[in-house]
Amino acid sequence: MKRSPIGVWFSVALAILVLSLWAGSLLGSASARYWYSQHQPGTQILPVPERKQLESELAELTALQILQLFARATPEEKKQQYTLDEIKTLEELKQSSKEPEIKSVMDLELGLAYLRAAMTEERNKNEQLAKKYMQSAQAIFKSLGWQDYSEEALKAVEKRELAKWEHPRPKAREK
Repeated sequence: MKRSPIGVWFSVALAILVLSLWAGSLLGSASARYWYSQHQPGTQILPVPERKQLESELAELTALQILQLFARATPEEKKQQYTLDEIKTLEELKQSSKEPEIKSVMDLELGLAYLRAAMTEERNKNEQLAKKYMQSAQAIFKSLGWQDYSEEALKAVEKRELAKWEHPRPKAREK
């Protein structure tokens, strides 16, 4: 019985393919590391203390961004508890922050969190807590130098903030 050379050639082709993929992945990752080290964005020209400060600021801003994302993505029934947790976390971040440039950003986010808490309590018909949170938000915005930190103005700010996070709803198709 004569053996068909197709099986042998297929095995050889498969072995060449696997070896090529393996060598390509090694070469590709090595060339990517080399390119990144040669074209690393601007941080190489910063002195070490300034680079560490920049990295620290970026880490704090990333934490703020994640908190903001979770605040907006939280379902309505859990929003009250999450907002209180967010306020607590923001106050802790503000206390532990070593970067004075970031504190005003944290104050802004803390003011918005108090504003969200006030709006949530207002929807839940808890007027005392809503007023307390609104006063805290007003005090923060006043300390940031806002000219108009009235309740109406802050409610308008919260509506604009909510509008940024709303997804456009697809239009209903006409039949």
